[in-house]
Amino acid sequence: MEYLVQFQLNVFALLILAVLFIIMRARAKVESFGKKLLRMIMAATAAAIVLEPLTWIFDKKLFPGAYFLEYATNFMLFLIGPILGGLLLSYVDYHHLKTPSRIYKKGFYQHMSVITLLILLINFFYPLYFQVEHFTNRYSSGDFKDLHYFVLAGLYIYMLLFVMKNRGKVPSYVSSIFILFFALPIVGMVVQLFESQLYFSWTANVLGILVAYTFLESHSTEQDALTKLYNRQSYEMRLQHLMETKRPFGVVVIDLNGFKQINDQYGHQKGDDLLIEFSRVLRKVFNQDALPARLGGDEFIVIIEEKGKSTKTYVEEISRFLKRSNDPLVRDLSFCYGYQCFSEGMSKEELYTTADEKMYKSKRTSKNVL
Repeated sequence: MEYLVQFQLNVFALLILAVLFIIMRARAKVESFGKKLLRMIMAATAAAIVLEPLTWIFDKKLFPGAYFLEYATNFMLFLIGPILGGLLLSYVDYHHLKTPSRIYKKGFYQHMSVITLLILLINFFYPLYFQVEHFTNRYSSGDFKDLHYFVLAGLYIYMLLFVMKNRGKVPSYVSSIFILFFALPIVGMVVQLFESQLYFSWTANVLGILVAYTFLESHSTEQDALTKLYNRQSYEMRLQHLMETKRPFGVVVIDLNGFKQINDQYGHQKGDDLLIEFSRVLRKVFNQDALPARLGGDEFIVIIEEKGKSTKTYVEEISRFLKRSNDPLVRDLSFCYGYQCFSEGMSKEELYTTADEKMYKSKRTSKNVL
């Protein structure tokens, strides 16, 4: 209980990360490279938040294996700093330039992590960063420990310079998020230099993660307000992710037939009811391997990954569900569609336009086109 009270800030920060991770998993369909990086940042932060109190708990403890635990936790805690800094840099880079291949090419900015690892290996023989006495299991700082903080500060200063240089490529609020909240770990380190038992350096990073997810990765408008399908923004985010990761997929553009006449004859409320019911059918048919979205009005689009069955099979399933409705207007509802498989080199606009043209061709000929 004593440790729980002493490190309650760490426990609270871990709970926040756990809840955030669950939320992100629940919305896994709307994936992006940015979310992938943020999960990596969360994992590194969680590791640091756990390791920090362990270094204090094992310090001066005398039991079999205590020396190994004390040395190993401090070793990993020193290493996790530049790892986390590199991941934060990767996240900032991606949100400004939107090029995952650039992040991979730069090795997720882990250059300082490699240097730190080499220093820590030398530390086994010459205590540059820290040492642990064999008989007392007492931790003490090395003569070059401050170098580690200069390395971490250098990563964040580089990040700030990168943000300033590329600030014209993103909205101003995005730059503000990176400048204000991603600097919190540096503030935490400064605070901890003056008060070593105020464990603020790693837990402060959780606030930055929470702000980044709320304003950069999560959107209260992920769902269409009326139909509860994903909306255009979610569709575009998923599309961008699939294009970046080069996974096979295609899109189906769907448009309801005679919807304007239904609105004119039965009123907009009835039209809304039909949209809601049609969306419910789309969720049933595309419940696992696809992302159905409403683009607007009576136009829908579905992203289908690794299509195991033909588009015609999906369409037949939609029609069967509509025919089972108790509402005669739903039973009589018909639609046209156009499918286009994504091929390398095709832009988002070309993909949509090709599928849309096929859909309109089916409208003109009154039959669906694959």
